Amino acid sequence: MKTSGKFSLHKVEINAKIGEPFKLIPFGDVHRESDMHAHDHWQDFLAYAKKQKNAVFIGMGDYSDGNSTSERIVLNGPEIHDTTRRTLDGVYKGVTKTLANELAFMRSKCIGLLGGNHFYDFGDGNTTDHLLAASLNTKYLGVCTLTRIDIKIAGFSGCWTMDICAHHGKGGGRNQFKSIEDLQRIANADIYLMGHTHGKGCVPDGVRLEFASNSRGHYTRERIPWLGRTGSFLKCYEDGRVSYNVDACRPPNALGWIEFEITPMRARTGGENRIYLNIRGTA
Repeated sequence: MKTSGKFSLHKVEINAKIGEPFKLIPFGDVHRESDMHAHDHWQDFLAYAKKQKNAVFIGMGDYSDGNSTSERIVLNGPEIHDTTRRTLDGVYKGVTKTLANELAFMRSKCIGLLGGNHFYDFGDGNTTDHLLAASLNTKYLGVCTLTRIDIKIAGFSGCWTMDICAHHGKGGGRNQFKSIEDLQRIANADIYLMGHTHGKGCVPDGVRLEFASNSRGHYTRERIPWLGRTGSFLKCYEDGRVSYNVDACRPPNALGWIEFEITPMRARTGGENRIYLNIRGTA
């Protein structure tokens, strides 16, 4: 598997209120034009996501089926005629336009798009992932990002932060979360995300104590990072269809998506307000 290899730092700002939750919804591994694309699940996701009034989204890569690493080597070779390349350029611009139209409701709500290992390379430094990000007026994040969300809470000065470490992903064997646990060796974050394996699930990791202070002294506070495998919209098994997953006797993919509900909360500590973020994950 070969991706862009690009890492990015990114920061966005959102507004929130005490006691009012907002959602972070990752989506990816769509493989939109594959004949095994889970169209019904994708339409369910789009219908659900459009209804979320207080949500932000992050893309996890592999939006189009695009080309694998070996296929891109062939298509970028001298054997491919210019006319063939221009034809393929037009096909993949059309695929990306279809996706951009379906995701148009995410403009101003999408904090960024990761790139995956399935994409079409236009040969000018841009890929279908770059094109989709530009169409949604959001940032192309490369294959791995450390993204900070600055949360401005109504009635309070300053802002509170939530950090996301996201990677398109690598295999994790039978333990799908082992690779995500490894992300914690790269960066400190509140939420760690991975796609690629088409697994789906989210779990809280072990509680950490943090040293904190206010005008009255020092105290400890808890921090619980969350780990998420972000699902897929590519089927493995369908009657009469040929699939490499069937050939390899792999289990079915976990179709759909996960999401996180984040609620700014206020507590009183030693007579002072303390603001914290309550995070819950669902799959």
